Amino acid sequence: MLSGLLLALAAALAFECAFVLQALAVREVPLMVRPGAGALRRLAARPRWAAGILLGLAGFALQVLALRHAPLALVQPVLAAGLLLLLGFSVVVLHEHVGVREVAAVVAIIAGVSAIALAEPVQGDTTNVLAFAIVAVGLAVVALSAFALRTPGVGILLSSAVAADALAVLAAAQAARSLPDVLPTIGWCVLAGVCGLATLASESAALQRQGASRVAPVVLAGQVAVPVALAPLLLDERWGTTTAGLALLLGGLFTVVAASAMLAASPGVSRFVVGGGEGQDEVGGLR
Repeated sequence: MLSGLLLALAAALAFECAFVLQALAVREVPLMVRPGAGALRRLAARPRWAAGILLGLAGFALQVLALRHAPLALVQPVLAAGLLLLLGFSVVVLHEHVGVREVAAVVAIIAGVSAIALAEPVQGDTTNVLAFAIVAVGLAVVALSAFALRTPGVGILLSSAVAADALAVLAAAQAARSLPDVLPTIGWCVLAGVCGLATLASESAALQRQGASRVAPVVLAGQVAVPVALAPLLLDERWGTTTAGLALLLGGLFTVVAASAMLAASPGVSRFVVGGGEGQDEVGGLR
């Protein structure tokens, strides 16, 4: 499990660096009417965005390897802990003051991840195929809702992003299980990549309409909570072999989600995401 933890930390570093580059690039393009291929083509022409995508792919590869060695219930909260890097950028780049709120969130994230690791969630070795198919279809319908509407609101964009990201994480978990079978692994990775692009487009469009302090907490909480909540049903993961272990894991998970949302909404992180400005329109995007 230690190797999975270290790989998850490396993935978090890659993902957050990718986010920084993408956030800078998204602010350079016109406001997106709705997420779609045209918006992504405009972003692809930006070197920073392309570099961010490459780093994101590296993070995805590390995430798959981490899921090979550790349960999803541990890997996802560790990835959320990468938000600490954004706090560091807000301090170094924007010279933001780190207050009691930020310090408390950092301590809580570390404590939450530690609690989950101590609870020792157990990886499953089977997949509930029927349940996986039903859930995947449901998540896909929600994820595509923002692309089907002509002018989706922020709520639709956020639900689309969370659903697409949850499906991407579950596909990554299946890719990790498929290793070293080449064709199934490639298939799951392709699905995860498509869902990742849908997530990116929806998040970027949402963040161009509303401030990061309102968007980021919802997205980050969904990225952790939804896949982990589905893992026992779909991936046969066990959250603890004892009542105390289960309570420790659930408490740690709740702590990580709440602290990540609090840190994502902090002035320093939000200002970094929107480029140091106070406006709520035409702001950057998440990975």
